[in-house]
Amino acid sequence: MNPNESLILTQIRRLLILIFPVSIIVDLISGFFTVQLHTYIPICQLLRIFIMVGTLYLLTKRVSPIIIWVAFIPIIFVILISPFWMITGGLEPEKGYNLGVEIESFSKSLYFLIIVTFFIVYRREINTEQPLRIISIYGLLIAGAVIISFVTGYGNSTHNEEYGFGTKSYFKAGNDLGLTILYASVVSSLYMFSHLGLKRALITLTISLSAILIGTRVGLIGIAVWLTIMVCYTVFIFSPTDIRKRNRFLFYKPMIFFGFILCAIECIKFILSSFDKYMLVKYTMEAMMTARSLLTAPVDEYISNLEWYDFAFGRGMSTIYHYVAQSLGNYYDYRIIEADFHELLGGYGLFGFLVFVSPFAYFMIKAFKRYISQPNFTDFAILFVTASFLAVAYAAGHCFRNTMVAPIYGYMVSLMYYGEKHSIDQ
Repeated sequence: MNPNESLILTQIRRLLILIFPVSIIVDLISGFFTVQLHTYIPICQLLRIFIMVGTLYLLTKRVSPIIIWVAFIPIIFVILISPFWMITGGLEPEKGYNLGVEIESFSKSLYFLIIVTFFIVYRREINTEQPLRIISIYGLLIAGAVIISFVTGYGNSTHNEEYGFGTKSYFKAGNDLGLTILYASVVSSLYMFSHLGLKRALITLTISLSAILIGTRVGLIGIAVWLTIMVCYTVFIFSPTDIRKRNRFLFYKPMIFFGFILCAIECIKFILSSFDKYMLVKYTMEAMMTARSLLTAPVDEYISNLEWYDFAFGRGMSTIYHYVAQSLGNYYDYRIIEADFHELLGGYGLFGFLVFVSPFAYFMIKAFKRYISQPNFTDFAILFVTASFLAVAYAAGHCFRNTMVAPIYGYMVSLMYYGEKHSIDQ
């Protein structure tokens, strides 16, 4: 290994430390100061700016088409179109254009794009650092914080102090947290199947339990679907390559299957006994279908009234945030939409929507083709992540600006970019 490669590996190792354990610790510290001490400190933003700068520096050393498509084209789009937004915003100040809101909104999306690109471009170097183990521990740290907060009562309630069920610990957004826990559970499952053992199984179960305790639909429904898939794979498909392990594992399969059914029944009983009227209504089909309609309806109205050039290139995120806030009669000047497709189409126009969404649609199609060509658990997990990501982005939001889930999504997508199948199935 030459000195330059050694230096790059060192830089990657440091970035991984910042992206995974350090970022979670910083989020918890920031949340603690906000909730318990009523003091806001911008350490989360400062850390992620530092991570973003370090990642961009490494990406410039290895320019490739995927970097240009996923990261650089969105940057160029926003830079080129921003003067148009500023001019129209200056001519019509009542529309609510705000450069600060634009920068804050785009920086979160940019962080996601850069991190995903970083994991793809430096996949081989990252793979030497045991990413399955790192992400499993990452998920375990988050899960531990959620479980401790649920037991002790400290931290943020997911819905309200007076009603609802679940805790966010000291993290900010419940849906962000739920999606992160869900994908951490997926990666932890891969880690478990790469070398089956009790310790790895307990890590996966602990992460999965915390998804239930958050109390969001994304976390609860998502983890129920994933655990069902994982158990069915374990019982009906999975078979260790080692003959002795295979014979021993046959004995445990019925126990795993019936154990899962019993645990599922107990979880349902626990949830039903813990849910109040608000939560029971929230999980009805009608409520789930209309959960975001209060926010998306003003967006639909906003888009329908745009001129063709505004529909093509948007008027900026701050303008649509302002419109939604005014439509809802909010005390605040701006209100995010929490439905990523509506947000991107309304804020950045049709062209910007395609610029941001097309890579993620491509990842899902690529994952689908891989799985169809030679089905295995790893490729199914990749398909699950890439497809559910777009589904949640459409229905619930909190995807394209989710800084916590970015490295997990990036790692899963990177598995498709090896020269041959990079499966952990044994």
